[in-house]
Amino acid sequence: MNTEILSLKHVAAGYGSREVLTDVTLSVREGEFAGLIGSNGAGKSTLIKCVFGLIPLRRGALSICGRENAALKSRERARLAAVVPQSYHVEYDFTVEDIVMMGRNPYLSLRRRESPEDYEIVENAMKLTNTEQFRDRFYNELSGGERQRVILARAIAQKPRLLLLDEPTSSLDVHHQIEVMELITRLNQEEHIAVLAVLHDINMASRFCQRMIMLQEGRVFADGTPSEVINRQNMESLYQMKLMIHKNPLFHKPEIVPIRVMEEEKASLRQHIHVICGANGAGKLLEELDARGYQVTAGVVNQESGDWDICQELGIPCVAIAPFTPVTESDQTLNLKMMETADIILVADMPFGESNLNNLSGLEDMPGRIYFHKNALSNDHTHGALVKRLQELGARKKITYIGDHDAFLDLLKKEEA
Repeated sequence: MNTEILSLKHVAAGYGSREVLTDVTLSVREGEFAGLIGSNGAGKSTLIKCVFGLIPLRRGALSICGRENAALKSRERARLAAVVPQSYHVEYDFTVEDIVMMGRNPYLSLRRRESPEDYEIVENAMKLTNTEQFRDRFYNELSGGERQRVILARAIAQKPRLLLLDEPTSSLDVHHQIEVMELITRLNQEEHIAVLAVLHDINMASRFCQRMIMLQEGRVFADGTPSEVINRQNMESLYQMKLMIHKNPLFHKPEIVPIRVMEEEKASLRQHIHVICGANGAGKLLEELDARGYQVTAGVVNQESGDWDICQELGIPCVAIAPFTPVTESDQTLNLKMMETADIILVADMPFGESNLNNLSGLEDMPGRIYFHKNALSNDHTHGALVKRLQELGARKKITYIGDHDAFLDLLKKEEA
């Protein structure tokens, strides 16, 4: 088992009369890359300051590499742990090499000046972070991304066993965010440095971190792999907003999709709306109908499709079938059963083929009003069977054709006015 590098047990800390951390217990082991997440004021940066000895503990115990943190001198702590802040400013014109060499200060003194070994360590740190190319440039002349790489090189030059990062990518563009996170990951994997990083971008944390620790109300609210921590309940509790969770198909990690903070205006008529969908075109509409308080059902949807994902996330009852399988009579029987009580049946923006045309069977016997999205006609792969079916259906029951889903929502609002 990897050595425990950082240990916090029932830690409490704060500022003046305000207690920010009330009871934090966690540990980080050698080679771990842990992301620290939480809302503003949850105590993430406070925890980093406690580890770095900038804020004293009120209660609890904190140790680094088995040594009590409070008993460590600053120089001793700096040999064990290095911090990369959000930003770092200097008053004077230091070169990049000067800044990186500052990482060797914990090992230097009046009696011990920079040695060939120190210069070799600094050289390697700059190579690892791709900063040796501007070693002679002044730090204050660099871009934000370049500066952050220099500060990371300085931390590497400390030869720490623990790397603490306080929102290291918050002021960077996407290119430099990924660059810095890739460098940190390389350090973690190749040098086996334990990493504890405060990160606001949950999707970035999910992609790069092996483990995520969620702080809330001064305590550890969740701790585990990204898949264990990033779920709808935890994330809605953290952000106080409606959102979805889906798995990134490239990295196979969970990601959040923010939906709304402000609640949608509730419908005055509590109607049951059944949405005939099944591909990827009705997701936004399903969410908006659900947000407005309608009773929403759907079918027949293909599992793993975007429409199915939305139904699963929002708990919308649906008739589902395996991907790339036809809608059978038994499937449509279940679909018709679900729409028996529907006030409105909406055929959403979706492609039609021979395999799912059965979605429209039996609609003439349903009591609900029928709306049909015109764009479905542009995705007709039935060689005329869809148009024929609509003509048969229209002869027995009125069909209202709509140009887009927003037009349908406007119709609902007019009904309620």
